[in-house]
Amino acid sequence: MSSNIWPRTGPKRQRIMVIIGDDSIIDQIENNNSVSFLKQIILPSDGNSSERFDKQNTLPCKNKGDCQITLETRRNCVACRLAKCFNSGMQRDRLSTDEQKASKHRQIEENRSLALNSNSQTNEQDFQLSSSTFLDDLFTSIDTNILLTDFTYLLSPQPQQTLLSPEDLQRVETISVFYQKRIEFAARDGLPWDPSVHANTFLQVLNSQSVAVMRLLSFFKQIPEFIQLNVDDKVTLVKYNLTTILGINCALSYNTETGQIIESTSDVPVNMQFFPVLHGYKMCMQSGKIFRSFLHIAKYDRKIIELILIILILTKGFSIINHSDEQIFNDEMSIYRAQNYYTELLWKYMETTHGYKKAIDLFSQLIGHAISWQIIHEEMRNDIMRTLSPEDINELLPIVKSLLRIS
Repeated sequence: MSSNIWPRTGPKRQRIMVIIGDDSIIDQIENNNSVSFLKQIILPSDGNSSERFDKQNTLPCKNKGDCQITLETRRNCVACRLAKCFNSGMQRDRLSTDEQKASKHRQIEENRSLALNSNSQTNEQDFQLSSSTFLDDLFTSIDTNILLTDFTYLLSPQPQQTLLSPEDLQRVETISVFYQKRIEFAARDGLPWDPSVHANTFLQVLNSQSVAVMRLLSFFKQIPEFIQLNVDDKVTLVKYNLTTILGINCALSYNTETGQIIESTSDVPVNMQFFPVLHGYKMCMQSGKIFRSFLHIAKYDRKIIELILIILILTKGFSIINHSDEQIFNDEMSIYRAQNYYTELLWKYMETTHGYKKAIDLFSQLIGHAISWQIIHEEMRNDIMRTLSPEDINELLPIVKSLLRIS
């Protein structure tokens, strides 16, 4: 209860609001001008919040502390609800003071500024698509049957600021360094195809994709959590996930000025001339629209795509297949923990860098686009398999056969 008290004496009248838990205290204040008495009942605001709560008893119970707290009645008595929390093991020091909340908010803003500064170089150029390339034709606004589901309702409606620690930020920056080094490491290990040689036939185009595969593998082999997985589990993840991820990975190598996909300056552009012939106009429109969505995110913040690549390679059965054909993992919990770590890291990074509302929007887009890309890519694989003859299959590189799941 609150009351407005007017001091009866003094050269200047001043209104004071007193918040109390017992109505009788108001009468005591009005009938007693003793300073010592006021000091006994009015406590300073600094100090531990839970200690102030215990001393002031500002949350009285009308039923002498004997309320039944259930899911339906928990809002009826705050005092008994809090007491039940304490009895269940909640630590009193978890009650944050205003000063602690303000300090945490300041630290969040400092980390957000730090993350924005480290990411500013990737956001300087405006995104424009070339109008003179084949991919530009794919990126028209034609409607498709692909449903990009909005998953916003799955997230909490109340903003919950999540602190991106300096260690988390360092990990995000390290992931970017790993991605940049993938080309150097893959070349050092040896490539099955020369990326400076033009791929002219359909089989050559398929075999040339082995370069992007080996480079992406070099990226994942630098990730500590991936390295520590069971060897057979890593083979399964690569076999069933990597080929679907390749298309998303292309968003990081698409040159908006030339309209070409080039991973390194010494590479020749990816040959896309067989794409419309093999998959047809409708498939080109659908895949182009989804690819453009990933491209927008990559231009907005490429670190998001780098992190989502790790999350998707760790996703069980990411490719749309007959799940009875997929092998059982030897250590599924290790895969789950690794994926959960990077999912949480991605969320904290997006929330700290771009804000809570934008993080929800980005996360929703990523989920919807990934699901749509799953469906599209499996149809593409089926088109390729229908085109290949037994003689063609014999000419494919082993790594390409593995990714197409050709035994």
